[in-house]
Amino acid sequence: MSEIDLDNEMLAFIDSYLQVSRLSTATSIARQRIDYDAMVQHFSYPHPRGISSADSMAAGRHGDIPLRRYRLGDGDDSALILFIHGGGFILGSLDSHDDICAELCATTGYDLVSVDYRLSPEFYHPVHLDDVEDAFHSLQHDNVILVGASAGGTLGAALCYRLSSSALRPAGQVLIYPGLGGDRLDLDSYRQNANAPLLTTADIDFYRGARCQGDELPIDDPEFYPLSGVDFGNTPASIVISADIDPLRDDARLYAEKLQAAGVTAHWINEPGMVHDYLRARHVSKAAGAAFGRICDSIKQLAD
Repeated sequence: MSEIDLDNEMLAFIDSYLQVSRLSTATSIARQRIDYDAMVQHFSYPHPRGISSADSMAAGRHGDIPLRRYRLGDGDDSALILFIHGGGFILGSLDSHDDICAELCATTGYDLVSVDYRLSPEFYHPVHLDDVEDAFHSLQHDNVILVGASAGGTLGAALCYRLSSSALRPAGQVLIYPGLGGDRLDLDSYRQNANAPLLTTADIDFYRGARCQGDELPIDDPEFYPLSGVDFGNTPASIVISADIDPLRDDARLYAEKLQAAGVTAHWINEPGMVHDYLRARHVSKAAGAAFGRICDSIKQLAD
């Protein structure tokens, strides 16, 4: 990776991101949460006109789960988006992706529910996924499109695997730069983008370890590493989106290939010149704004 891969708008976004947050996995989780919140506040934008939101709670096996529902005007619940935020399983909340959720709702027209799953190290795998599953069932809707970013993409793919034989399953999933277990495989993107801006392979190692209690990782558990699954035949139609300058890029490619081999309708979109967390750049980079538009188009494609 070199600067020639990044245009001036993306370089300016990265510089601003790092200056505002100084986010580093070398610091304590408490410090990372403070720095992450500073970055979120810096890149937050007002809700589009016509968007309303309301908070509620869903009952879950580990306790109540906070939800936030977004609606454009009178609403369109013919499809329902369930948004699962990122943050390496240690960061993020209903507020961290609030403006992103509002814009997804406004652009697609569909109602959207964001889920505030429990985080590590207070809770460990599979509690994050349990919360997302319980939130999904609370919706009681037969046309739910999962949209997960980063760690949220991991949880989206894991939920589809967990529910593959259930009567009520997601109708589709859009995964945005998800981590799916490629760090245990020999994938080119982990070598090419080992020191990529905003997410390095060292960061991935840290987040992976923080997700579990103890040193032994459940690497053969598809609910932890979705790429380790063996039967993807009941996975819903999927669109898997990666940033080209991201160690996780080839996770998306390989996952889409596995779904296609199982007869599932699946597409991989790789965004050139994009880095991890480029959703934050959608208003300061024309290329990132166009990529955000393709995410919205993907949701509408699966919802129809």
